[in-house]
Amino acid sequence: MSRKKKRGWQKRENNGMFNKEKTAEGGSAVKQMADKGILLVFGIFLAAMRGGELLPVVAMLIGVVAAALGMYLTDPREKALVFCTFFLLCFLLPELCFFLPAVFYDCAAERFYWGAAGVWPFLLLLYRGEAGEPWQAVLWVLVSVTALLLAARTGRNARLEGELIRLRDTSTELNMALKEKNRNLLEKQDNEIYLATLKERNRIAREIHDNVGHMLSRSILQMGALLVSHREEPLHGQLSSVNDTLGQAMTSIRESVHDLHDDSVDLRLSVGEILKPMRQKYTVQLDYDMTKAVPRAVKYCFLGAVKEAMSNVIKHSDATRIEITLREHPVFYQLKIRDNGTGNQRKAQSEKPEGIGLLNMRNRVEALGGTFRVTEENGFQIFISIKKKETEV
Repeated sequence: MSRKKKRGWQKRENNGMFNKEKTAEGGSAVKQMADKGILLVFGIFLAAMRGGELLPVVAMLIGVVAAALGMYLTDPREKALVFCTFFLLCFLLPELCFFLPAVFYDCAAERFYWGAAGVWPFLLLLYRGEAGEPWQAVLWVLVSVTALLLAARTGRNARLEGELIRLRDTSTELNMALKEKNRNLLEKQDNEIYLATLKERNRIAREIHDNVGHMLSRSILQMGALLVSHREEPLHGQLSSVNDTLGQAMTSIRESVHDLHDDSVDLRLSVGEILKPMRQKYTVQLDYDMTKAVPRAVKYCFLGAVKEAMSNVIKHSDATRIEITLREHPVFYQLKIRDNGTGNQRKAQSEKPEGIGLLNMRNRVEALGGTFRVTEENGFQIFISIKKKETEV
């Protein structure tokens, strides 16, 4: 998975978690609105039973505003100021006492234990005999207790929903981390298998070269000596035929050994070996993004270019930083080598436009049908692009 896709996937996951939290908060707000709506309905009912036209309406509007502010405000100090103001208004407008349960609901939700003092306006109203019938006072008490129970229930449900969301998010994060770890382990395992395969190919190539190749070489030399000492026919012709067969076998083995050795060359590891001594003196940044199926000719072309470029940096550059980019695109391979040298990059070379090293690089790239370009703006840069063959695209 590429870095861009990975970031997009993680962004979508984070957005999903955020949406879940918003949904949970929205559900809790709906429950609070439903609870307060019930309490306000009881308050309107009790205020209407008290009689009058204007004062119950004013009390209802103030009660609705106080209940709405209790949900809208987020600062506890602002909420406390609203509730205290409402309690004081209850002494001036007795009808507000019937809407106290809605305020008690918010006080219980915010754990404002001092909100219990809000019962004093209603006790004063009860003492004056202005609270209505006894059943109305009992109903007010029941509604107030119900408000506290509703606040406790809604708060507990909100906490449980929040805990559920946290557990779900934690589980999702752990699953994502586990998937990422498994992917890294699989990549590491594949890379180890690939390196082991390359080492085995290299070992087989050495074995064939050191054993079979030497034995064939010795046989060819011996056959040549027999051809010189036995010129009579038909023995000479037969020995000559055997010698040709041995020569063909030697050529076939040599080609097989070269193919095995070339296939065992890992471009990334080889470039890393070239850059290893450079890291002692320079800041080296390698950006490698190529598949393993890079043609042999492109491998050796890029390796030769990196070696020559590093040699030029050591000999002719005052650079302190080197950036190397190897990237495979859908239709071409690309190599870019850049350093931050500020002096004359070829001051020790001849006055020719390109030295021997750069000329050899250009010839090697153009032999593969590629593009070679050198620029000296803001440092020294070598750019190589080799088009893929139709069979590789």
